[in-house]
Amino acid sequence: MDSRRSALIAIGFFGVWMGILYAGADHPPPAGFLWLLPLVALCAVLVGWRLPTYAAWSRSLRPHRLLRVVRDGLAAGILVGLAVPLLPPAGAFALTSIGLGDVLVWLAVLAAVGTANAFAIYALASVFTERA
Repeated sequence: MDSRRSALIAIGFFGVWMGILYAGADHPPPAGFLWLLPLVALCAVLVGWRLPTYAAWSRSLRPHRLLRVVRDGLAAGILVGLAVPLLPPAGAFALTSIGLGDVLVWLAVLAAVGTANAFAIYALASVFTERA
């Protein structure tokens, strides 16, 4: 996968996720919404970085590639799930002010969303990759 295509997909990822987050926000969005911009931008950079790897896995039909995609998605989702409550204005106390069950549900949902994102990104990489 060429770098131009990876960049376009990463920019699309950023735009789609900012649109989803904006649609779900209060209107006008609270000041803390702006802290999501760098987090989603970082995720988009990581998407652009990971796309060539996914394309190579798809092209070579690497064994266990789908399990690796699941692993990537779970890890990304959990990391984002842990990072969001640490963003201002919530601060480091957001996860400690709610029950353990709520935290586990939050992390499970973000892990599922991360996995769905990873599969979508893998699918895009596969579609735009020619088989060897």
